[in-house]
Amino acid sequence: MSNRLRELSSQHAFQTQCLAQMGVVTWLNGVEETTGQVYFPAQPWQAQGNVLTDSETSIDEIAPSVPDDRESGFSAKAAQPQVRLDPEEKQQSVSNLREQLNAAPEIIVEDLQPIEELAVDIEVAADVSLSQVSSIELRAYALSNKLLILSDVPAVFSQQEAIDQLALKLAQALLKEPVENWQRYAFAWPGVLKNPHFSNRTDWLIGALESSVQRWTQEFLPEAKLVIAGSKIAQLMDDLPGSSPLKSYATARIVSLSELHRIPELRKEAWNSMQTSFFSSH
Repeated sequence: MSNRLRELSSQHAFQTQCLAQMGVVTWLNGVEETTGQVYFPAQPWQAQGNVLTDSETSIDEIAPSVPDDRESGFSAKAAQPQVRLDPEEKQQSVSNLREQLNAAPEIIVEDLQPIEELAVDIEVAADVSLSQVSSIELRAYALSNKLLILSDVPAVFSQQEAIDQLALKLAQALLKEPVENWQRYAFAWPGVLKNPHFSNRTDWLIGALESSVQRWTQEFLPEAKLVIAGSKIAQLMDDLPGSSPLKSYATARIVSLSELHRIPELRKEAWNSMQTSFFSSH
């Protein structure tokens, strides 16, 4: 027998070491016996290559080994015989399982659908006064420089032409003359301010609405009339300061034009309200 030292690959060395610990000292059939030194790192499965360093290696004497032969090694694992259950025993197992399911179904549901509780940050919305309007979609009609109609409208609606015709009919009935000069305006305020430094500023919406209305009515006659149609625009008009120029107009309040279009029965009540507000003193 010749004694020679041979460096083994890391995988081969670790496999040999594991076999030696299990008591398997001869695991391959070889032509001659060889004494070798095993170099293996503390982390046996290297991520990159098989390069070994002095700081990562340790030396251990192993039992006689044989050269690395790709064609030899452990024999294929013999297939285990299939276990066949007796029909009666199988039926008993099924019945036992069915009884367990019927006895405690909540346990199965809990196992299949575990409840996982997560801690999340919940943003609590600030208390908003019921009289405060944070968003509005508005249509304004300036008619013959004598009448201004401000009406709430839904955020999404498809009756714009019908609303326009209804506003013209109201203007002709109030002014008692054909309306040849009219203009429609749109005003939208999407919601509260997102900037935390200005979230408490509620006067910006009122100021924006007041400046818009003043721009629409800059050519109006002093005897012009104002129709407020809708609850949101009515609340905003109430929030205007007493010194606002819009407070000087003769004002009538009715439901929104979209409601008048959708519910024709409300038109009579709206007409009586406008007659009372504009012509009660005549």
